[in-house]
Amino acid sequence: MPGWRGAIHGAPVMRAGLGAALVCAAAMAWALPASATPVYLSPAYISDAGEDAFEPQVVVDQSGNEHHVWTRWDGSNTRIQYRLRDQAGNFDPVQTVSAAGADASQPDIDVDDAGNAVAVWTRSSGAHLRVEAAGRPAGGSFGAVQAVSASGRTADKPHVSVDPTGKAAAIWILYDSGTSGNGVIQSAVRPAGGSFGGVSTVSAEGQVTVEPQVESGPEVDANAVLVWSRSDGTNGRVQSARRRDVTGFPRPKGATPLRASLVPAYNACTSPNRTHGTPLAFDSCSPPVRSSGPLTIGSSDANGFAANSVAFVRYAVLSGDPSSPPDDADVSISVGITDVRNHPSGSDYSGRLLVIAPLKITDNANAAEMPEPGTTQVQPFQFPVQCAVTVDATRGAECNLTTTYDALIPGAVTERQRAIWALDQVQVKDAGPNGTGYASCPPTCGDGDETVFLRQGIFIP
Repeated sequence: MPGWRGAIHGAPVMRAGLGAALVCAAAMAWALPASATPVYLSPAYISDAGEDAFEPQVVVDQSGNEHHVWTRWDGSNTRIQYRLRDQAGNFDPVQTVSAAGADASQPDIDVDDAGNAVAVWTRSSGAHLRVEAAGRPAGGSFGAVQAVSASGRTADKPHVSVDPTGKAAAIWILYDSGTSGNGVIQSAVRPAGGSFGGVSTVSAEGQVTVEPQVESGPEVDANAVLVWSRSDGTNGRVQSARRRDVTGFPRPKGATPLRASLVPAYNACTSPNRTHGTPLAFDSCSPPVRSSGPLTIGSSDANGFAANSVAFVRYAVLSGDPSSPPDDADVSISVGITDVRNHPSGSDYSGRLLVIAPLKITDNANAAEMPEPGTTQVQPFQFPVQCAVTVDATRGAECNLTTTYDALIPGAVTERQRAIWALDQVQVKDAGPNGTGYASCPPTCGDGDETVFLRQGIFIP
């Protein structure tokens, strides 16, 4: 064995030979420390004696400090308590975190890299449970308690996760009614050292929802993930939602209702033979030609029938209540068209009309994971209106409709999507000479021979 020079803890090393190797090995065995064997130490009681304590949770910070929370009976109610044990095994005194006078339970706790802790739990408000929260700065005590979930409905199963900088995300179930069953997943975010902000409803209503969990990741606003189990109507399935920064888009505070008056439609002037009077001295065509061949309205100097036509389409937003199920946002639709006559007979028209307007939607519903802002291509916003013969000999048919867009296309209007519906000119089309184009509308609205009967506009007597 080739020799080598050196020393171990000051001991000389021999140059060569088996004897030297044995001496070297013995010296090394004497010099190296014994390897440690990790074992659990003897258990210690951390809650006080004398009353029942349960639902323990614990998290360890970067310095090795243990942050314990649990629920304990105080002789009248269950309360949330907290205790810290440092890495050396020394306990701080027990701190009672939740207020007296009502039952609190289901605690959870997490901590950031600096040792700042955030705890959440539920507490009875009488008829319902609400999620409450409090923060503890490193080396300090828990501060004021904040009610996080809304009053009036039961919140359940809260959890919290804190990122390395101290920003926290909380999750819980808000039941549709009662204390179990159908519910939605809700979440709120707390800046480091601050208070939880507005509540976000993350899942859809109407199904059994259980087992919510949250993980903040390196940064809550870029990495937080919520998971839970929810019925799809047949089976329980796991759902997940990510938190991401989303850039919004300019939108109004309000824009409803929209009422469009309707006037008879005329063909465009493509070969002018006249000039309109000043100051609107535009080229014009005489005589005017109606766009619709099959239908007209009464005008004594045009067809001998009295002028009794009044026509409109009205759209109005039904905002619903985003804080409670079900999703009842919608757009109401009202149509009123009078004095609709067959041409040239002047008799009452008893078929269908088609209301149509080009629709372009800008909202947050443009991906499987929402919100995802975007603008759709232009699509027809259309629906049929049935006309009926009147008993008044001086008036033509009346065509009326009262409905909503969700009634026409279920689920088309959803809450919380910040939708802008840009509608171009509203038109009403006839059913064409064959009168059959709207028999299957929707979805098939028209068979090609329809023409514009009325357009959005105003009449100046």
